[in-house]
Amino acid sequence: MTKMNQTIWHKMGNIDYRWLYVLSLIGFILPVLQPLGLPVQVSSGTIGYYDAIDKLPAGSVVAVSFGASAQLLDEQEAQFLATWKILFQRDLKVLFYSPTQDGPLLLQNELGKQVIPESYGKKYGIDYVVLGYAPLGEAGEASMAINIRGVYKADWNNKPLDELPMMKDINTAKDIDLLIFVYTSCTDIEFPIRQWVTPYKMPTIVATLGCCGPMAVPYFPTQIQGFLSGSGMGTELEVHGKVPGPGALMSDAKNIGILPFLAFFILGNLSYLGKRFKWGEVKTP
Repeated sequence: MTKMNQTIWHKMGNIDYRWLYVLSLIGFILPVLQPLGLPVQVSSGTIGYYDAIDKLPAGSVVAVSFGASAQLLDEQEAQFLATWKILFQRDLKVLFYSPTQDGPLLLQNELGKQVIPESYGKKYGIDYVVLGYAPLGEAGEASMAINIRGVYKADWNNKPLDELPMMKDINTAKDIDLLIFVYTSCTDIEFPIRQWVTPYKMPTIVATLGCCGPMAVPYFPTQIQGFLSGSGMGTELEVHGKVPGPGALMSDAKNIGILPFLAFFILGNLSYLGKRFKWGEVKTP
């Protein structure tokens, strides 16, 4: 068949395959330049996590037990950045403390370069405070709930807590309205349940690794109001909270980048079927 006599089905089958690579590359690059936050299915745990923050009255105090690990950051970074954005978008007081040595280093980077509280109009010591590292464990969490100053005398810059305006009326669990518990060891979910939720009825949400999610499920939604498990639920929070970040970036790149492959798959099959059954060809007598 000459080029002039080719049907649309033949033309579909003869599209230069290099266009597939060009279109896919564009699809991968666009979300890297600007995450789009394309819709994803959002689980009830993520919705509960977001709602627990969103429904807090203005001026509420949120304590963040930031037990993060640098070597596992790729699985939880989307959770963290989305949470900080959602917190700082609201009129809340945020108290960070770290039961892991990695915690302060990660917060220094995240709050200093990625989600800068001052860009949201927040002031250190008035709207948020970072206490630094203490080897807490379950006993330490219990001590924090009883008397914060019994564990921390100063913030991570060695400034006495009594010199920080935000800390004037914050010292026990009674002064905190929501606990966000971040952890990487699956059984640590029991720490806030036993030391914050049961004795003080503390509203609590948790963020953990994908493998630890099943340990949090039995406590939701009775003991904990919501939970994030792995990078997937971090992406859900970014999209649901309209704060796209690294999770949405990867999700968008994957979803957009695969579209040319699907388009070529469809065109290829239509080309085959059209030629196989000779759709639209003029039959000569």
